[in-house]
Amino acid sequence: MATLSQPTLFQEKENLDLNGNLSFPSSFHVSNCSPYPNFARALSVNSNSRKLHLVLDLDHTLLHTTQLCNLTPEEDYLKIGTHPHRDVFVLETVITKLRPFVWRFLDEASKMFELYIYTKGNRYYAGLMAALLDPRKEYFTSVSRVISCEDHGILGRYKSLDAVVGCNYSNVLILDDTEEAWTKESRDNLIVVEKYCFFRHKMGLVKCKSYAELKTDECGYLAALLEVLKASWKNLRLLEKRKRISHSIFC
Repeated sequence: MATLSQPTLFQEKENLDLNGNLSFPSSFHVSNCSPYPNFARALSVNSNSRKLHLVLDLDHTLLHTTQLCNLTPEEDYLKIGTHPHRDVFVLETVITKLRPFVWRFLDEASKMFELYIYTKGNRYYAGLMAALLDPRKEYFTSVSRVISCEDHGILGRYKSLDAVVGCNYSNVLILDDTEEAWTKESRDNLIVVEKYCFFRHKMGLVKCKSYAELKTDECGYLAALLEVLKASWKNLRLLEKRKRISHSIFC
């Protein structure tokens, strides 16, 4: 079983083709929302900045955590270190499975964005998950980059960009699986992602088995989402460059 000291970047191979390139299903789509309007708005207002801000939900977006006591008999093998998953962690009374490709996703996204974690979990839980996702402390480099329920408690039951230090509504994007978790003012900046469920508990499935029970996993979602973000960023930077050239010629 993996430990906090073992995660290594760029070793996730389930999303690579035979030539070592990223591959993902042709049917991939980002649920309910296209990132392009948010990118365009952020870049037009914040054109002097080389990095935007990306706020990341934890549970069902970057990982899945459940209580050990909630594992089904067919999932109990995960308590023993003889399974093939390098990204399963037992922490006290809970077990966490990172979403496939998440380390590579964070590394590549950090080249375009300042990264933040925003969870409705408590500060202790947020710190544990941040250590799994970023063991070298390269992305979430200060306490203000990890936001928990204690930090947004005064804002009520909803998450709000008002709790994100250094961000405003013109320079930030959000990735979360739950639109309803955010204030209405924040939802224009939200990309709703597909919910990641690895364990059976709370899946609401009657006949289907979980990834854990099937001893398999999701394949390609974060890799595809990363390509969407990269393409959006590249296209809009190109448009920005053309506007500057046009302005210099005709002004």
